[in-house]
Amino acid sequence: MTDNVEYVLHLNPDQAHETLKAVELLMRLKLNQYKELPFNLIPLGDGDFCKRRDGANENLEAAFKYIFPTLESQKKDQEWYRLYNLYQVLRKAIHDVERPTSCGVDSYPPIRLTEEPLPTCDIVKL
Repeated sequence: MTDNVEYVLHLNPDQAHETLKAVELLMRLKLNQYKELPFNLIPLGDGDFCKRRDGANENLEAAFKYIFPTLESQKKDQEWYRLYNLYQVLRKAIHDVERPTSCGVDSYPPIRLTEEPLPTCDIVKL
């Protein structure tokens, strides 16, 4: 890693939401929570959602048993905590723009879970 470099993304609201979903999904997959995949990938308006979800889960379970033979929940590692830091920061920024007066988990300030500083997210109103 290069310590003297920062990467800056400029995301529109849709891109921010999709990035948040992608980070959450990777966090869940790292913990063997594969049953979240259909909810993120199969359109909810699909009339066959439940049937397709159940079929997907059977196949996903077989794949995850192959990858992780015991299918036990994996331990959170540094990568997971780094992802969670990013998730918290982006979730809070989206909340502050879209629902600034509401409360709940999205309104909580991020808590640093690694030795490195929390990522930053500057909100720019166009």
